[in-house]
Amino acid sequence: AEHVPRVAIFSGKAASAYRMAKLVIRLINDVAAVINADPRVFEQIALTRLPELQVANGLFRATAKLDGVEDQGPPPTALSAACIVLVGLRRADEVGLDQPFATGALRTTVLGALSGPEAHAGDIGLALWAESRDDGGAIGELTASLQRVGARKFETLPLEQLAWAVTGLTEASVLAGDAGQLGSLREEATAALVSRAEDSGLFAEEGKRRNAHAAPVGNQFHVLNSLCQTMRADSGSEAAGLAQSLATALLELQRPDGSWPGLVDPQRGEAAALYPVLTVTQIALAPIALRVAGDQGLEGGFEASINSGLGWAQGGNVLGFDVVHESESRLDRGILPRREPGAVARGFSNASRRFRGRLPDLDPDRLILDPAVSSEDLGWVLEAWAGR
Repeated sequence: AEHVPRVAIFSGKAASAYRMAKLVIRLINDVAAVINADPRVFEQIALTRLPELQVANGLFRATAKLDGVEDQGPPPTALSAACIVLVGLRRADEVGLDQPFATGALRTTVLGALSGPEAHAGDIGLALWAESRDDGGAIGELTASLQRVGARKFETLPLEQLAWAVTGLTEASVLAGDAGQLGSLREEATAALVSRAEDSGLFAEEGKRRNAHAAPVGNQFHVLNSLCQTMRADSGSEAAGLAQSLATALLELQRPDGSWPGLVDPQRGEAAALYPVLTVTQIALAPIALRVAGDQGLEGGFEASINSGLGWAQGGNVLGFDVVHESESRLDRGILPRREPGAVARGFSNASRRFRGRLPDLDPDRLILDPAVSSEDLGWVLEAWAGR
């Protein structure tokens, strides 16, 4: 018999519960991310890689900043990197974690370097933060150094450095008391930080650049941590309301895949550029700040947000890549926009800063994975996960 060609067309319609089904699937993936995110993996990666990044003078190799995303403030230095690593190592020592460094020797090296011209207020704030986890013997010396490098210019500091200064001064005052020069500097630094708050809940980068429309999202997490530490030291301070507004704004900025945008617009309270998405933000800076926000009684789904961010790092991103490599004891730096010829090469991020409205997702073909190793990132990983 002659064959009659036929075409079968199948179609369907999503049920009304489809949205709930997607939420359940996301919940399953987030739970898997929590299970896979064994803190010991992060500890192992940090403590395995950091010795490779220590330089001859005892400090740590600084990592070049990403154009357009980390370009506020002075370029990174080996001293800044060492201060961040020292904070992480002090956390490791505090919880009794075995680690390959002589923390006391690193402390001595850092204190010596902080007396030189390379030091800035943020470095000293980090050193105060680390010192608060020791006997506090160098708090007076560090306070005097902070006064010397220009404490009266807190209002002009890049946001990241100002947040570190507030955190360090607050942690030191909890240990040593809030009288005298330490208390005065903490009051000035906190006032300068509070003055950066925008109506959106986010914080402006520099006082003299309040009209800037882009700020690295990681700096907002540093601010949230400093505000929460201020709450812990000063119950009933205005930091509580600002911290709640900032925490809420950050939760709203998190995207469905768990990522935070590389750049945010503090005035509008929205994303200014979706990429780069940095691994350190996802697995360290966000967990540090959101955990302490929860500990201080702020309202928000902080654990779910942390878990979603970890899910992004463990294959939930648009490229489907796991940026945490346990078998190789390393982390990828993040997912970046590919450099392209023409206008894009002249400034992808600059164009995005001028963009208004909803940012479109980039084609995955225009994104690349950055495998660079950063001592600063590993220091923050230790702070986030040592002993967890």
